[in-house]
Parts: sequence; structure tokens; C-alpha cells
Amino acid sequence: MNDSMPDLRGILPIVYTPFDAEGRIDAEDLERLVDYLIAAGAHGLAAVGGASECHKLTIAERKWLAERTISFARGRVPVIVGTSATNTSDAVDLSRHAEEIGAQAVFLTPPIFGGISADSLTYHYGAVARAVSIPVMVQDARISVAPAQIVRLAQTFANVCYAKEEAADSGHRISEMKRLRPELKVLSGGSYLLDDLARGAQGAIPGSVGVADLSRAYDLYMAGDLEGARAAYDHFTPLSFWRRQFGLIGAKEVLRRLGIFKVACLREPVDQYLDEQDHRELSIIMEHMGPPY
Repeated sequence: MNDSMPDLRGILPIVYTPFDAEGRIDAEDLERLVDYLIAAGAHGLAAVGGASECHKLTIAERKWLAERTISFARGRVPVIVGTSATNTSDAVDLSRHAEEIGAQAVFLTPPIFGGISADSLTYHYGAVARAVSIPVMVQDARISVAPAQIVRLAQTFANVCYAKEEAADSGHRISEMKRLRPELKVLSGGSYLLDDLARGAQGAIPGSVGVADLSRAYDLYMAGDLEGARAAYDHFTPLSFWRRQFGLIGAKEVLRRLGIFKVACLREPVDQYLDEQDHRELSIIMEHMGPPY
């Protein structure tokens, strides 16, 4: 990798998109979330990712969201931008825009529609890599890309130099990528942060909750305080485990309770909801663990 490329390390949370009850993006809540994540110790931010509900947004909304997130960050931390799309042309357009507005890297899955053969992946990521000069991060989420294939892309295109690893067996995949190409820079999803770091990951791209614990765990791990890192990581585990049932809506409800979001809404179509027992259980978990969340 070119030494002039950004070296992204630490915890770079996905910035969730706040919607009101009518599905409109709430810019005030977005700015509040950006400030909250940076204050929690985030080492960077990841805008317009899958957990930002990017595929429910128009291209214009995605560009606006990337612009506002970078603007609200005010240079305090690096911002990377998700450019996953249903087709290569949109991915290229979004990636060029991300570079133009100051993104430090782009991250993207293969297209939702189309094959994942070696040739189709080479075409897709090659088109994006040639369109920008910033790092391109291959994202393994929803559509899985084999470690060997990620490595081949990195060997073929100089700025394809990052991998975002989110598979259930992320640890083994990280070990395999680092074995095949030690210089490949890998960030995980954060669910198994300490194991991922031990295997060679240099950080994680989690959601917008648990950031204070994960950032502290990363900082302590890098300082050699493994016991302290484990304590910080373990503090977040109950909430992390609970929200696996419904993912995004549970996390947005936490942000609502913290006063970051006015409402916990997903944009339609919605396939997640919390019932009365979910709310009771969340209250018990938050009471027992105590802040930060």
C-alpha cells in the first residue's frame, strides 16, 4: 500500500441515520449523534453504511448524508463513506463524490444484483478503484467475499487495501487474510473485538452504541492493558447480546433513551419492532450495566 494512504485504526462506528415518524432524515439528531460518538472516543466515523439504512435512501439523500456527516465531524476524526450500491455505475458515482467531499476511504459490498465470480468482483472493485485515489475497503456483509478473493483484489489494485470483515466466523477469516497478505488492513464489525485484534485486525466498524466501551477496550489493548481492555469489552456484552435479536431498532431505542434521537424509527419498509417485554428487558439491562452505553 502507498505510504501516503490514510492509516485507519481504532473504532470507526457506523453513523445511524435518524428518521422522524414520516421517514424524513433529522439533521439535528444527526449532528447530535456525530458529536456523541466523537465524545465517546471514536477514532473515526463511517457514514452511509448498511446500518445507516443506505439502501432505503435515494442517491441524492446518500450524498447529502455523507456531506453532512463530514461537515458535522468538523475535522475532529477521519470519516469514511459507504458506497455500496445495486450496480457498479452508482458505486463509482458515490465513491467519486465521497472523495470530492473529503472522505478518507470508501467501503462497499459487491452489488446486490449480479454475480460474485472473480471476474465480476474484479470488474466492480476495479471500476471503483480506478475512479478514486483514496483507499477502497472490500466489505464482507450480506454478500460474502472469500478471504482469498479479497486478497486477489488487493493484489490487483493498489488502493484496494482494506477489508471490512463482518462474518460470523470473522476471526478465522481475519487470520486467513493476514496469512495470505500481511499488509492488508482489516477492520472487523466489533462483536469479537479483542479476538479480532489478536488475529491482526487494526480496529472495528461497529454500530452507534457501545462506542465508549469499544473505544476504551481498543485503547487499553493497544497500550498493553489486556485486563482493562477485557473489562471494557465485557461491560458492553449484555447490551450487545440483547440487540442481536433485532439489530438496528434496538440500538436506535438506546439512542432515544439517551436523548440523542428524538424517536427510534426505521425508514419503511420496516421488519423490526420492539414489544413491551423488549422494552422491559432493555430497561433491566441498562440499569444493571450502567453507563456508558
